[in-house]
Amino acid sequence: MNKRICGKIVTEGDELFYKVTGNGVPLIFIPGGGGDGDTFLPLADAMSDQFKVITFDRRANARSTANNLENFSVAQQSRDVLAILRAVGEESAFIFGNSSGGVIALELVKNFPGVVRLAVIHEPPLANFANDQERWLKFFGDCYQLALSKDSNKAATKFGMGVMGRITIAPLLSDIRLKAYLRKEPKLPGEVRLAGKIADDIFIKQELIPVTNYIPNKDILREHKEKLIFAAGDWTVNKNVWFAEVAQKLSNEIGSPFITLPGSHVSFMDKSKEWAPILSACYNKPQ
Repeated sequence: MNKRICGKIVTEGDELFYKVTGNGVPLIFIPGGGGDGDTFLPLADAMSDQFKVITFDRRANARSTANNLENFSVAQQSRDVLAILRAVGEESAFIFGNSSGGVIALELVKNFPGVVRLAVIHEPPLANFANDQERWLKFFGDCYQLALSKDSNKAATKFGMGVMGRITIAPLLSDIRLKAYLRKEPKLPGEVRLAGKIADDIFIKQELIPVTNYIPNKDILREHKEKLIFAAGDWTVNKNVWFAEVAQKLSNEIGSPFITLPGSHVSFMDKSKEWAPILSACYNKPQ
């Protein structure tokens, strides 16, 4: 593991936690559901010889605070990325966004294209771009209603089992391997993480519908298509998981490239040595 610089910044009423690994051209990772920047640390270590890798906990996740629980906003989350970059002394960066983080990255390109050198959008969960659009809109709505009527933890379990079409073994293995990797990651004095029940509440009741129902502004994105690459895991493609459909459809409709990366929705957690050269080649390609 590499030496890291840790810090916090207060923006729009919340304190955001971040880590910086390595030196070089800035590259910021935007995490998906759960919002924990440490999920990217294996990949940050693998890419730190070329990049100044910035990882962070999204607002209302992990070690960042949750002071405005009723006001989740994709636009605000994109402004948070900008605030983190400013905090580490950068005006622009390469971007990688996974899942919800990919949706936030699309919003960042729309609102702040000058900040984005190139963004890789990995498996964004946009139900309106799935082949079976109605099924997925209903599924996410059902998860939300279950959280309201019964329990967010049950809704989160339903979400986790259903979103992959019940083919969950590869993502589960990635999570197990990440936990083993992070056992050596030192905790900061007084480090406090958001309680799991609160995190589930926020994810299902606040984040799920705004993210999965998000409609990107394709006209603006086409103006900046050279700043975008869409991506999906080869496991995701081969298992016909709907995330791959979304990435491929957006690639076609916006006119940006589509690439595959080894593994599944979260394989950056345990296939970092395979991902690093592929992503480095994307970011090092002349713009």
